[in-house]
Parts: sequence; structure tokens; C-alpha cells
Amino acid sequence: MGPLTVSGAILIGGDSVRMGRDKASLPWGDTTLLHHVHRIVAPLCGEVMAVTRPGREVDAPQGCRVVCDRLEGRGPLVGIHAALEACAADRLLVVACDMPWLSPALLSAMIEHGRGDVTVPRTEDGWEPLHAIYGKRCLAPIEAALAQGPCRVPSFFDEVEVDIWDERRCRGHDRELRSFRNVNRPGDGTETR
Repeated sequence: MGPLTVSGAILIGGDSVRMGRDKASLPWGDTTLLHHVHRIVAPLCGEVMAVTRPGREVDAPQGCRVVCDRLEGRGPLVGIHAALEACAADRLLVVACDMPWLSPALLSAMIEHGRGDVTVPRTEDGWEPLHAIYGKRCLAPIEAALAQGPCRVPSFFDEVEVDIWDERRCRGHDRELRSFRNVNRPGDGTETR
């Protein structure tokens, strides 16, 4: 499997309350957090979208299409839904814009070896639904879940085939599981850039 087999989506959601400013535009190395995450994801995907709420200004990287949620106030599941509707491929790699330590090796392995309608890590800390791959067959179950109101991403997992990547399997590609760390507050991770 190659880049054309999967589209990519970088979710730019939330209000960044703990950070106190927009995380996507946060300086990171020689660029911004969004552009940094895009650099990691773009080589693995046939296309990459930045997914955000309507009316939000996004400094999207070149070649990165901006897609807006169609529903408000329903959490990241609406972003996944919007990206699945908009993506060209049958499978969609979803990550969050505040995950600067993504492992290309782990993402590549999930793209190549992931099975089912959802390929998602699950560690002792729980699901990692914003580091996962979703198939187009998830659209109807997601719509049904969203019709009930705001809900967590895994709320529809019982309705689809889920390929769970346990901690041991993930550590084979990302020994310290740094991929799942995110930047929430000022100073998070500045010592390990």
C-alpha cells in the first residue's frame, strides 16, 4: 500500500483554553505546529486536509485543503465525519494538530497493516482515536451517533470492525509512545523539541 491508498486529516478543533491561544499557529521549531504535523503526515497520504470549524482562519500548508465541520459543538467526531465525506481515498488517517511527536514509522505501519473499518491504538491510558485510520464505511454509524448529540469518538466502534493496536504493537514502531503526547499548555514539550 502506498500514499494514494489513504487521505489524511489534521484536526484543528477545540478552543485551546489551556494553551490560551490557537495551537495550530503555535511556533514549533522553524514553523508552526500545524505545518510541523503536516510535514510528518503529507508524505504518507495522497492528500491532506486541515479540518476546522466554520469561520476559523487557518494558515494551511501549501497543498493542504481546508475542510469545515458541518455541525457545531459536537467534539472531534464531527471533524472526522467532515473529513471522511470530503476525502478522495476510501481510508482516512486522522491526527490532531497538537501531536508534534508523531512517528512516521508507526503511522506507516498502521496504514500498511491496518485492517477493518477503524484502525486505532489502545494503550493502558485508553483509546487514541485522534491517531487512527477510518474507512468510508464509518460514515453511517458516525452519523447515527452524532444524531444522538455530542458524543465521544469511540461511541460508534461497536457498529464497525475495529482493528485494535495494543501498546506492545505500537511500541514496536514508537518505543516510548511519544506519538500520543500532545501540547496542551504553554511550555509543554519545549524541552524535547
